[in-house]
Amino acid sequence: MSTERAQAVQVALGELRRAGEHQRGLTGRLARTHGGNERTWARAVTDARAIHAAELGADDEAQRPAPQPE
Repeated sequence: MSTERAQAVQVALGELRRAGEHQRGLTGRLARTHGGNERTWARAVTDARAIHAAELGADDEAQRPAPQPE
């Protein structure tokens, strides 16, 4: 992954974390705000959504009570 793409993923990830979930129109907003085309931002958002989902899954695992022995 290029440095530019990694930075775009981090920007998109920050937006996802702030919003708590994916919002329609995110790629267009990122393209207008930060420059570049929507297709590039769409790929960054896809990668960021995967990372965000993994983070949320890890949080769910951490909050689950440990199984109790019978």
